[in-house]
Amino acid sequence: MKIAFIVSHINSSTQWLWFSEELKKRNIEHIFILINETPPHLIQELKKTEVDVYYLPHTRTIHFFKNFFIVRKLLLRNKIDLVHTEMPYGNLIGQTAAYICGIKMRVTTCENTSWAFDFKNKKQEFIDRLTFKLAKRVIVLTDEALAFIKSHFNIPDYKLSIIHHSLKSEDYLFQNEKRVEKLREDLNITKEMFVIGMVARFEFWKGHIFAIEAFRVLQEDYPNVRIFIFGSKGESFESVMKYIKDYNLQDKIMYKGFVSDNIAMFRLFDVHLHIPIKKESETFGINIMEGMISGCSQVLTLSGISCFTARNEQNCLVVPYSSSEAVYRALKRMIDEPELRKRLGEQAKKDALQYFQYSDKVQRHLELYEQLRTELKK
Repeated sequence: MKIAFIVSHINSSTQWLWFSEELKKRNIEHIFILINETPPHLIQELKKTEVDVYYLPHTRTIHFFKNFFIVRKLLLRNKIDLVHTEMPYGNLIGQTAAYICGIKMRVTTCENTSWAFDFKNKKQEFIDRLTFKLAKRVIVLTDEALAFIKSHFNIPDYKLSIIHHSLKSEDYLFQNEKRVEKLREDLNITKEMFVIGMVARFEFWKGHIFAIEAFRVLQEDYPNVRIFIFGSKGESFESVMKYIKDYNLQDKIMYKGFVSDNIAMFRLFDVHLHIPIKKESETFGINIMEGMISGCSQVLTLSGISCFTARNEQNCLVVPYSSSEAVYRALKRMIDEPELRKRLGEQAKKDALQYFQYSDKVQRHLELYEQLRTELKK
């Protein structure tokens, strides 16, 4: 079986990198086709595994058609047996090209469950509906995501599988503190600072505004507290930055984009804050499990995988949706009670090591692929 992974809207992804590494160990042939506005960092990461990677730039509508024909050609030339797609252009171009090529084994992973409805985007809804129709199997990441797409897209049960993201635990259990200190210097974080980390693309549903409102009150009594925000710029970036500037907090709430070492980054956090505004908003939340395995104390709303992992007062503090007052109280407790932070972080790490082993994720995918091949032979 030779597999083509077709993915868009991406920069760096440890999930896909680890997937490739594990497939290489098992001698399973595969290629990657990455569709993006600019060359993603994932290209260089994947090339280190000696896998074939094809980058297709996508900046204008015409690229839908151009890239469709390129993908079709690549699938035929590489004699692909199974296509696995993810994200909007990866899904639209990848699924339709695979269908036209007569590739029967077509799989998609649903990463942005409610995006089309959150933004009332008919284009995205069309892409989702076409993707789910063409795909023979649809992978979702949580029980909540499965319930959402079943109710909104009427996908039959036999097409749906839950396989959540996982971790290559040894990457996070490193002992080289020089990595952490280098990143601390790069980000100009002093040891006197109490660091609240947010790893959240700028979308309204990520809850940045409620974090800022909580911080406005918090910083009056705790002048050494800082919020560092990491991730990509989304639709709410300009409005959030303006909000921060209007309250003259730009020296205390800082956006840092992407960093050179996203694994070491979590070691810099005194608290990891992740507060989407409803249960279905976060399709999974990779940063939640990354924070857990890094031993971070966390303040969370129940969204994505935290619906499964979060246990209030045991491995995190859970706050209600859209409540800056609750976020303020939780952060204040974390600052005032260092033993609480330590206890929550230690338990979160234990839980992550129990729940998120990466080889298990790959094995479940391979079992799904094999099941699909067996069914299609009948």
